[in-house]
Order: sequence, then C-alpha cells, then structure tokens
Amino acid sequence: MLAKKFRLPIQTFFGPEDKKNTGFIQKRNRYFLLRVKENGLGFGRFGIIVSSKVSKSAVKRNQIKRIFFDLIRTERIHEKKQKDFLITVLSPASQLGKLEIKKEIFSLMGEANKND
Repeated sequence: MLAKKFRLPIQTFFGPEDKKNTGFIQKRNRYFLLRVKENGLGFGRFGIIVSSKVSKSAVKRNQIKRIFFDLIRTERIHEKKQKDFLITVLSPASQLGKLEIKKEIFSLMGEANKND
C-alpha cells in the first residue's frame, strides 16, 4: 500500500478557484479521468475515486483502489512527479485486469505530461 503522505486528500483537491475547472489539467480516455495539479511539494500525491456506478460491491471497488496504489508504489511514480493526481475510474474499467489498467493509466499520464 502507498504511504499516507503520498495519498491525496480528495476533498481538498478542488478549491474555490477550481469550481470552473481552472488550475488543473484534465485528460480522459475510455476508462479513466485524470486531473493533474501542481502541489509545490517534493513528491507526488495520488487520489483514486471509484464510485458505486463502477461496481456495487465494495470489495471490488477497494480492489481497484489497491491495484492503483500498488502500481504507483512499485513503479515509484510518486517520487518522480511533483504534482497532485486525481484519478476517477469510469464504469468500463471494472472489466480490466491489472496489466490493462497499468497500460491505460501510463498512456493517460503520458498525454497529461505532454501539455507541461
């Protein structure tokens, strides 16, 4: 599991200035919605949102979160980036396996970094 200091408090990601979708980069593909924002810290923080629309089972939703946090920890993404990442999992992603999730999220993060 990812250490607590690398986890993003989701409720603080959207500040008053972000009500109009300003202050962060937003990228989307078929499975995920990625929002990226500068954090001013020496490390990256990650937050994952998996709603009950993805899966009614809390076990499955938590399993998806654990896959993401484990991927971030093992690939050491949190040490390379100095940004906040908020990943929203969309319904079709519940059918993906671990390797497909890894491939899709890396392609999405690559697209977000092109805009920097």
